[in-house]
Amino acid sequence: MAHTPVAGQPRIELLPLKAALSAGGSNELTLLARIHPAAAPQSSEPRSPLNLSLVIDRSGSMGGTPLEMAKEATQIAIRALQPQDRVSVVTFDSEVEVLIPSQLVTDPEALCRQVAQVRSRGNTALHAGWLEGAMLTAEHQQAQTLNRVLLLSDGGANQGERRPDVIAEHVKGLTARGVGTSTIGLGRSYDEDLLKGMADAGDGNYEHIENAEALPAYFEAELQGLTRTTGHTVSLGVEPNAELGHVRVQVLNAFPVNALGRSQLPNLISGRPIEVVLTLPLTVLQETSDLGITRLRLAWTDRSGVRHHLRAQLNLPVVSPQRYDALPEDARVRLALELLEAARVRQEAVTYADAGQVSRSTEVLMEHRRKLASLPQTPELAAEMHALSALSVGFISDAGLARKRATSQSYDRRNSKSQR
Repeated sequence: MAHTPVAGQPRIELLPLKAALSAGGSNELTLLARIHPAAAPQSSEPRSPLNLSLVIDRSGSMGGTPLEMAKEATQIAIRALQPQDRVSVVTFDSEVEVLIPSQLVTDPEALCRQVAQVRSRGNTALHAGWLEGAMLTAEHQQAQTLNRVLLLSDGGANQGERRPDVIAEHVKGLTARGVGTSTIGLGRSYDEDLLKGMADAGDGNYEHIENAEALPAYFEAELQGLTRTTGHTVSLGVEPNAELGHVRVQVLNAFPVNALGRSQLPNLISGRPIEVVLTLPLTVLQETSDLGITRLRLAWTDRSGVRHHLRAQLNLPVVSPQRYDALPEDARVRLALELLEAARVRQEAVTYADAGQVSRSTEVLMEHRRKLASLPQTPELAAEMHALSALSVGFISDAGLARKRATSQSYDRRNSKSQR
């Protein structure tokens, strides 16, 4: 079920687990809402310019492999930019240094040579480093530019502002001014909760990178996402039919919630659908051929700064319990539901590991793997079972690294981010 698409607008597809409700009793409606972003404009002209600041942690803990990965990541990003793009590079340890002031990328190799000279030293003034990069980006905002800070770190904030909630509020403030933030955790020692919170507040992405081989794919996806963004500051509200009484809607993803109580979704990126799974407990007494169940309200800001919204409505028949029981489930909805549950189980495993119960972490992961094995098999389920098995082994052999993997995987799935 989908609303009638309008050129240049996203499309909302509504898929219930079963295509009806049961009369005379309680129902729990499980609904998959797929938001299909509008296609990016096709043009022979150069794409919209990017305005990036790459912020590198150069503190003492970054010495060796982490810093080399950060420098390589920065060089990959610079080489992927075009002459109309702007870039700045900021480094931080105990102090903050603007290595490359914001400038057009007319000579990427010269910029890369400057990055190659960075050496590690000192503590981690992460907040101050991020703030400098954000200010450089904000100074060069123009209509139609896409503005983003990319923070690369292997640690947490141990100098200057250290409170994660305060840092996230500062990131949120810059987001409201049009400067987003993505974070990249390098290696095994960074504070994933801090970097994840910054990415949420920054309307950006959080990524766990263990080795240099993963960097090109990450930056290709990140920069492609920026250039194909058709909407930002995206929210989704659920509006159940008032005639059905008070309905307690539960969104099973882990999206941040805005001041209006609506889910804050990822940016609308052409070619990357967003999946939202929700449940609505309903009591329906009479059979009917067509009952309005709920509307979903999607709102977003386009590249020109104009706010838009649209609604899609779900109607379903109400049938006898016998007919309802005979209805098949939609395999697409069941798959989305089980993958989200697997993401929740990953976070549960992290909680057990934090409490020193690593054996319980492995147990819950394998319990869910066995549940997935009992379902009709698909390539997606097979890949998920393999990932759960690998995590279970990882918690036994290296719980700290497994925590970061589990957190990153859970975050991507529960926030409907691209799975790399």
